[in-house]
Amino acid sequence: MSEHVHWTQYLLALVVLAGLLGLLGLFSLAVQRGWLMQNLTGLTAFRTTQDRRVKVTETLVLDPRRRLVIVRLDDEEHVILLGAERETVLKTGPARLDPTIAPMDTATAETNALEEGKAS
Repeated sequence: MSEHVHWTQYLLALVVLAGLLGLLGLFSLAVQRGWLMQNLTGLTAFRTTQDRRVKVTETLVLDPRRRLVIVRLDDEEHVILLGAERETVLKTGPARLDPTIAPMDTATAETNALEEGKAS
């Protein structure tokens, strides 16, 4: 046997190493984007935020065992009390159009309508 390794064997080893690193990178990209899990299992947990129907709007920790959560599903909001042993839906109602804007009470709406009527 020859004690010297030919340069083509080193080249072959580098090509195989580059190919394996490329496949590993492609696999990690597929896992990160959700292609692998969605195609193999049918799960849609890796959807983008625009496609999701369920969104946690707000969370408030009441004590170490209980938490109050507002969950938005399609056009409804649900107020849920999460506890150590059980969950309770406290209120369900239509969702606000923009959760960053506080809802206007009826007295303020009536005052605004009267002011608009006097101005015209």
